[in-house]
Amino acid sequence: MRDAAPAPAPAPAPAPAAAAAPPQQSAEPSKPAPDNPPADIQPFTLDAAIQRALDADPQIRAGLESVHQAEADLMTAGLPPNPTLSTGGSLMPLNRRFTVTRQGGPPQFDAGAAFPIDWFLFGKRAAAVMAAEKSVDVAAAGFSDLVRQRIAGTISAFYDVLEAQATLQLAREDMNNLSELEKITANRVELGGVGTVELDRVRLSIFSSRREVRAREVALEGALSRLRAFLGYTDAAALKIQGSLDIAKLPQPLSSEAAFAVAEENRPDLIALRRQVTQAEANVQLEERKAYPEVTPRVGYTRQFQEKAVGFPDASSWGVGVDMSVPLFDRNQGNIAKARSIQTQSELNLNAQLVALRAEIDQAVKAYDSAYQVLTTDDPGQLDAARNVRDKIRAAYELGGKTLMEVLDAQRTYRETYRLHIAARSNYWHSFYGLNAALGKQVLR
Repeated sequence: MRDAAPAPAPAPAPAPAAAAAPPQQSAEPSKPAPDNPPADIQPFTLDAAIQRALDADPQIRAGLESVHQAEADLMTAGLPPNPTLSTGGSLMPLNRRFTVTRQGGPPQFDAGAAFPIDWFLFGKRAAAVMAAEKSVDVAAAGFSDLVRQRIAGTISAFYDVLEAQATLQLAREDMNNLSELEKITANRVELGGVGTVELDRVRLSIFSSRREVRAREVALEGALSRLRAFLGYTDAAALKIQGSLDIAKLPQPLSSEAAFAVAEENRPDLIALRRQVTQAEANVQLEERKAYPEVTPRVGYTRQFQEKAVGFPDASSWGVGVDMSVPLFDRNQGNIAKARSIQTQSELNLNAQLVALRAEIDQAVKAYDSAYQVLTTDDPGQLDAARNVRDKIRAAYELGGKTLMEVLDAQRTYRETYRLHIAARSNYWHSFYGLNAALGKQVLR
């Protein structure tokens, strides 16, 4: 069942630590981030998150009960019918006693047992067991598909948290850099190198940066809440996520045809639909078997109390018989027609899913190929270059060699470059695991 789920990420290097809190300044410092859990909390790696989801996700646990219910139906279908026992008295005196001179009756006591045999005679039980077995197969495949989707959702939520953490770190770093720039500008204003308008511009940028930090904190909390739902937490439990967006290697993209062939063979939802077709065929046979008559042999014992009623000794006797329905009008025509319609419907649903799968696989392959191309053509030194330009221009501004607009422009360029860096790696991991989930098997490693 694990093959149907996406694979965990390779253990990457730890993410860079968040920048230190800004020094005391005229503008109000940012509030402490709410995403720092207590130090004694066990960190969640991707493997640990997947295992926790498998153990505690209420949707997975509820889906497993569908398999148990199908197994219970199979148990019921395999049980033979119960025999029936009957007992009673007849020819009992009503308004007078029976005597030899005034004979009546004689009263008698009857006991009998009956046991239907049409379930064996016409193969009704065998057909019911076959249909129930197919139902168990369908439920198992459906549960595997639920696990596939929930694990894929857990992985997506996990990387959403990593992306939110990275963008929050970037926002805090940007605010720290603007805070340093405010101190530099304030010193230059005191020395008369620049006017107070430049200090006002820096402070406006700090206010915008602080709003960005708060927005990123909200986004991180939303990502954590989504992950908690997959992990089965019912409260706002503190989570410590351990992982990175760094990429160790880039597997080659797949062709759409090769990916579709793998998915067609391994996707649990397709397997479930194929099994539904088989189950529908078994249900048609079951309904056709039910059209046969009900046959119930019976055997009975009779005790006649004759001595007082007619003057003869009491006597015991036995008898046999067969009760059988006559399928003259009701030959289960409606249920047979319904079962055949369900079979046709199952075949059409399978064809429709194959059409939808083709579109899903094409989209997943293109998404991974796009992420792959972005990373292979990305200049690994671009981020360092943007950081160096920012730092050098800020140093030159401190010495009076650059303008404030040049410093802010370099800061903005670094921020956008870093944001693209984060987004590219997050998109890669989402498309990597999204393609594995679409295939129903870990192909990209």
